[in-house]
Amino acid sequence: KMLDEVSEFCPKLTYHQRIMGFGITFTCGYLMTFMSFRLFIKLVEGNPAPFVFLYTSGNIMSLMSSMFLSGPKRQCTSMFDEKRRATSITYLVSLACSIAVCFIPIPTGPKIGMLVLLLLVQMLASLWYTLSYVPYGRAGAKRMLRSLVSGDE
Repeated sequence: KMLDEVSEFCPKLTYHQRIMGFGITFTCGYLMTFMSFRLFIKLVEGNPAPFVFLYTSGNIMSLMSSMFLSGPKRQCTSMFDEKRRATSITYLVSLACSIAVCFIPIPTGPKIGMLVLLLLVQMLASLWYTLSYVPYGRAGAKRMLRSLVSGDE
């Protein structure tokens, strides 16, 4: 029901407007994510918030960009279908936890370790989520990883 209400607030966009909206938000999201690495040294120095906020905001913006193509209701339905549910939940939880860990008063070393781990989880979950839309994407990735691990060619 909430998705229906959100969808009602979204105006009916033309095909051109949807493509433009997607392109702009996707590009801005990934630019934010890539630019965040300029702030990685702040993370290492014990001030994680600038890096984490920019990195996570970029990921959220990129994720939301696809709503221009399919609409909020269809996007959320697709994210939480059986094939993508675990990956979507992992991704969203890692996004939220990354921001939350910035505010938890714990020693700098463990905090940085947790944040780096959460950021890696974000990257891997995002990749796995994206591969779910590519025909045989996940199967190909699994085959490639098995080959790398086993040393086969």
